[in-house]
Amino acid sequence: MSSEPAFYAYPFDAPFSEAVRIGDTLYLSGHIGDDDDGNLAQGFDAEVAQMMANVTASLARFDLELDALISIRVMLTDMSQLDRFHTLFAACFGDKPLPVCSAFGVSQLALDATVEIECVANL
Repeated sequence: MSSEPAFYAYPFDAPFSEAVRIGDTLYLSGHIGDDDDGNLAQGFDAEVAQMMANVTASLARFDLELDALISIRVMLTDMSQLDRFHTLFAACFGDKPLPVCSAFGVSQLALDATVEIECVANL
């Protein structure tokens, strides 16, 4: 397996790559809870649900599912939502093992989202 990075563009116009593959590791760009038209879901739970749907769709383009995730970084504009995020995120996995996680409080995210996730997957 080559250790040279392979860059994958989004299926739409974006000023950055959707993912970069190095060896058996896939690094995904950050995802927020916006739909295909760029509209942000309303409410924290809806944002997380849409965000995870976006991550799932991104992984599917590489023939992967959520259980391929090995690490996530979550950014929240309100750290009091961290426990709620963990509950919603874990529900996406059922009884499958969960990836490692780091969480950061931030002052602002794109489109005024309240949560963003970056993911690393094993191929």
